[in-house]
Amino acid sequence: MGAVTETSAARRSFWRAPNYAAWFTADTASAAGGSLRALAVSLAGYAVSGSTAAAGWLGTAALIAQQVASVFGGTFVDRHERRTLIVVNAAVGVCTWGSVAALLVARMLTYPLLLVIATLGSAVSGFLGSATDAMLRSIIGVRDYPKALSLNRGRDATINIAGNPVGGFLYGVAPWLPFLVTACLYALSGAAARRIRAPRKAHAPTARPSFFGDFVSGWSWSLHKPLLVTVMIAAAVLNYGVNGVEYAIQLHLMQLNTSATLIGAIGSGIAAMMLVGAFAAARLSDRVPVGGCICVSFVFLCVCVAPMLFAYGPSVSRGASYALVFVANAVMGLPFPIIDALLLGFVYAKAPTSMQGRIAVSLTVPAQALSAFSSASAGALLPVLGFRGTIAVFLATLALSTVMVLCSARIRRIPRADGWDTAEL
Repeated sequence: MGAVTETSAARRSFWRAPNYAAWFTADTASAAGGSLRALAVSLAGYAVSGSTAAAGWLGTAALIAQQVASVFGGTFVDRHERRTLIVVNAAVGVCTWGSVAALLVARMLTYPLLLVIATLGSAVSGFLGSATDAMLRSIIGVRDYPKALSLNRGRDATINIAGNPVGGFLYGVAPWLPFLVTACLYALSGAAARRIRAPRKAHAPTARPSFFGDFVSGWSWSLHKPLLVTVMIAAAVLNYGVNGVEYAIQLHLMQLNTSATLIGAIGSGIAAMMLVGAFAAARLSDRVPVGGCICVSFVFLCVCVAPMLFAYGPSVSRGASYALVFVANAVMGLPFPIIDALLLGFVYAKAPTSMQGRIAVSLTVPAQALSAFSSASAGALLPVLGFRGTIAVFLATLALSTVMVLCSARIRRIPRADGWDTAEL
């Protein structure tokens, strides 16, 4: 398929394009592999260490390595052929998690070895993982971009709903099995990526900027856009509040000795509603003004959290409180795909194609920075303020992010997708 056109027929069938089908397969297989191994890594860590704290540090070390590597990975992705990087990332995934499977079969896996493998694998994933998202913009037209993002969010929600249960089931059959399946999924990702016909450049630049120059230019481009700065700050505060609510619920339920099944159901509930939100985003993506929809979505999140203030009170039973928290928390997942598809879709669509990796990093890293403290904050606040007091604190942060969005004229004025060509960041 040649250049992406903006005709109605092309827009209805963009997912049929060979490049998009191959790209979607590669991205989906990689995402499925990451979700499938997440719980298995914790279970294996606990099995070889006998310590829940040690198992928890596996996830923390991997997340830190991934975030640090992603800061520089966006620039690297923009400087090299993205299809090749997707294949390399998949090959590393095959070697990393295939080796864990082999070590488990041979009964040679130790905690330090698992920690090193998981950290290195996550670092490579952070460094090269943005290549798939960065490549999407060169495959899909501007007006189709929010629909493609909403499809991805629905896919991610479906994977998240099934990932942990399937990973746990496979681990129960044989501890090495989820890692072997993960390695096979990464192999599928690499094979699909090789089918992507990468566009050839008409000419190569005679003088290419240095890596440091590209790195600085990406952050400078983002930080000189007032709308993007507002989005970064509002998203950071929003993510801190949302993740704080999630950790507060989990930790409080653990304090009450709630069964692991019921605690896990909290995450499945919000993932299921995110899937519903993804379908809604696909229908709304080119029909509603982006700015107004974003404002409504932020207000909606605050409305969802507010009922939790009445849970686990002296006159409310534990069963009724759990039901209230489950429903409120689940519904909270509805607007996230809509926010991603519309707001981030607008930003990525307006950003230069050659800077997609750097723009993704400059948006996601600041947006996730505060979230690293959500767990610690929830753990510190619960003994002092109790569940409802802790929820009130995080609700206040959500309200603050909502005020930021409502007060931003630039966000409020973002038009429908068919007006993005003339809209300014």
